[in-house]
Amino acid sequence: MFGPSPAAAPTKRARIIEEARRLLAADKSAEAAKALEPLVKRPKPDPEGLFLMALVAERQHRVDAAVSLAKQSLSLLTHPDPMLLLARYHRSKGETDEGVAWCDRVLAIKKGVLPAICIKAAALEEAGRYDDAEAVLAPLVAEAEQSGSKLPAPVREVWARLLVQRKRFDEALAVIDGILAEPETPDELRRLVLHLKAKACDRAKRYDDAWRAAEGANEIGRIEFDPDLYEEQVSTLMEIWSRENMARFPLSECDSELPVFVAGMPRSGTSLIDQIIDAHPKAAGVGELNTIERFAGELGRAYDPSKEPPACFGKYDRYRWTRVARDYVRELQDSAGPGVERVVNKALGNNKLVGLIARLFPKTRVIHAIRDPKDVSISCFMGGFNNRMHPWTTRVEWAARAWEQSMRMMEHWKATLDIPILDVHYERLVHDPETEFPRIIEFLGLEWDDACREFYKSKRTVRTLSYDQVNRPLYTSSAGRHANYDAWLSGVCFPEYAAGV
Repeated sequence: MFGPSPAAAPTKRARIIEEARRLLAADKSAEAAKALEPLVKRPKPDPEGLFLMALVAERQHRVDAAVSLAKQSLSLLTHPDPMLLLARYHRSKGETDEGVAWCDRVLAIKKGVLPAICIKAAALEEAGRYDDAEAVLAPLVAEAEQSGSKLPAPVREVWARLLVQRKRFDEALAVIDGILAEPETPDELRRLVLHLKAKACDRAKRYDDAWRAAEGANEIGRIEFDPDLYEEQVSTLMEIWSRENMARFPLSECDSELPVFVAGMPRSGTSLIDQIIDAHPKAAGVGELNTIERFAGELGRAYDPSKEPPACFGKYDRYRWTRVARDYVRELQDSAGPGVERVVNKALGNNKLVGLIARLFPKTRVIHAIRDPKDVSISCFMGGFNNRMHPWTTRVEWAARAWEQSMRMMEHWKATLDIPILDVHYERLVHDPETEFPRIIEFLGLEWDDACREFYKSKRTVRTLSYDQVNRPLYTSSAGRHANYDAWLSGVCFPEYAAGV
């Protein structure tokens, strides 16, 4: 591994590397990048400097830059650290085989590198390849037990996940509680492990313990959410994206029917819908691709409410909207490959972006995933979402209000847009797949294919909190799961809901 300089008098290069590592450890990515500039702007860049710049980009969520810098570093020096970054990248993309291959390259250089073993096992577990994941970790676990030593907490967390998948709940909980008992466990890992405990207890039907574990997880790093303020923000969004205003907004010239979007609340069956569509030979899924969200962020920063449309968007005229739309279509084509006619994107923020989506892709189709607000609220509370991006998931009553506003937005889009929007109720989807599955495929303008019934046989890795659920045959036990937690829901006001099952 790249590491500290030898104990000799430090060179200028060594001082820069040491300072950059110190700044990264202090979570000062921008300062670290500036410190590294003398090393990476040389005619022949420093490979360790490039790797550290890749770490900076990774922490700033500039994924493409991180990958490019890691590859540049490797082109100058074969070293495990950039390989591990690339392994993390492919795992995050659900590209299991590629991620595993990078881990194997690290382990070929040096056996027993725990980060490589951990990433490899985690990627295999997420892909539903439990036997392969267990084969990676079991020897380490057995050796640690025999020697009385303790594996690093991240490795034990992956082992606990495997135990949960094997329904060895008591063993999993023993591992989890061991991690939680250690005062040095960092908060982010503690939150992750508590959510895993909630999952294990839920599946073991120890519902009170599951609730308490999720409650403890959600208290870590909780950000206050103001439901009334959120309702005002939704109202503002609907006023800006009114039928009258949208008629004057830029309209892309992109005429592709390739892009399809799933919108609605998370934990509403969005991943299941994505898998059903992806199983069709002429369709594919790209998961939660955030390209359109990024463009929406650019528009938001440029938006000037003092100007009338389309001048309110400044330089973002219809030519730029068209370019963004066509670039997105090319991105889908590169991802999906030849012969694919529809590609579905289920990004979590799509419910806010349907108006923008309709102006970018006038021939798109949108599927609105709907599920009982009680079940959605419980699933979000238990799920382990990003507290910063989705603070409403940390309390059931907040999730209920967010569900209400999501429905309000979707009703607004249906009333103001001309693109087709299909409501798909989760309860109907799981109870009557013979009707609902073909209805989705027909909505996409495709002929029915029996492969859609066997969506769970896909070798694709789904990067979502429900990754281990959509790789199983269809089941109905999650419909009405809130009944297991009724004792904890007294006093929470939920919107009315009728699935029509």
